[in-house]
Amino acid sequence: MAHTTVSEALDQLFQATNPLSEVESVALDASLGRTLAADLAAPFAVPRFDRSAMDGYAIRAQDVPGTLVLTGSMVAGQSDGPRCEPGQAIRILTGAPIPDGADAVIEQEQVHRLDLQIQIPLTIRKGRNISKAGSELGLGDHVLRRGQRIGPTEVAMMAAIGHEHVMVFRAPHVLLITTGDELTLPGTPLSPSHIYDVNRFLLGSWLHAAGAVVTTLAIIPDQAGQFIRRLHKALAAEPFDLVVSSGGVSVGDRDDVIHALTQDTELLFWRVDMHPGKSVAGARFEGTPILALSGNPGAAMTSWLILGAPLLAHLNHGEIYQERIRGRLLQSFNKSTRETRYLRVRTYSDDRGLHLDWNLPQQSDVLGSFSAADAFAIIPNSSPAIGADTMLDGLRTGGLGPMSITWNPKDRDTKI
Repeated sequence: MAHTTVSEALDQLFQATNPLSEVESVALDASLGRTLAADLAAPFAVPRFDRSAMDGYAIRAQDVPGTLVLTGSMVAGQSDGPRCEPGQAIRILTGAPIPDGADAVIEQEQVHRLDLQIQIPLTIRKGRNISKAGSELGLGDHVLRRGQRIGPTEVAMMAAIGHEHVMVFRAPHVLLITTGDELTLPGTPLSPSHIYDVNRFLLGSWLHAAGAVVTTLAIIPDQAGQFIRRLHKALAAEPFDLVVSSGGVSVGDRDDVIHALTQDTELLFWRVDMHPGKSVAGARFEGTPILALSGNPGAAMTSWLILGAPLLAHLNHGEIYQERIRGRLLQSFNKSTRETRYLRVRTYSDDRGLHLDWNLPQQSDVLGSFSAADAFAIIPNSSPAIGADTMLDGLRTGGLGPMSITWNPKDRDTKI
């Protein structure tokens, strides 16, 4: 069976997944992590008035260099004040309106003050240290667009234009399922040959961080028919927008998940051209999309970042933020590559350009290197061993190193 390409897998998942339609109003301070459901335009200019960007003195630029007479002061929040006449200066603090007649602000560090006189030895230009009205936003300018995930900056921008409440798409409801006879919940002593259920917390954390409401089933054993019975029962009890599972999608004798998806659901694809993470399937059951990931945490993480996070963005009317890069492989990679390989790399730049350092653990069951990496280096499928200094394409995406997962409206060019 030929492996599905990443692009094909995403297309099929997107086609099988209906973006959220229900919207709700939430308080501004509860909007972090939600997705905007309507465009927002500026109801007034930002800033609303010319204001000082520095603590200093408001003056007329044509009066300096020279000695000026200090005639008053302006502070932030003050609505009226003295006019700046020829030969005069007005003490002004950051954020205060620029007095009539003034056209520049000189920093206080550049001034020698003696009583009510100030000496300015500099020639300065008009507009110095003045934030002009409308310099950030003009009246009616688009501030944010539908499909934008709301982060701290977006919350602040909405506050700046006076929004107390905001319309957002409702949070997606996701059913999370982990499978495997070997799995044990943390807090329970491990018996021989058992491991803790890492993916329950790995995937659950990513879903929660992305704003989803997550329902997690008890661990499902590797027994024929168990997965589909539990899935059917859960979907009959309440509606879900997405099902995410881990384990049971390889070629083992007890891989019940892929058997169930093949026999009892509309299977969209199975096995994708990527390593790690090729054991992944997409399906639809009773109208609900399913993304079934590998049980190996490193493989599940790779598939989640490449397929799962973009799918969640699509569900929220957005497009995942990713950055395409190209750089030199720092060390040789001495294996031929059957599937397209996603190497976890650290990047750095010098006068030769961007370098891709893959000296990190790359195994499918290793998670720690995802924190140390800041990008994937992508080796095309069917490649022979490649030497150091080989130029490769790469991908920066949320979930690697310090980057968080976010998305932007689909009508914006967010892929660089």
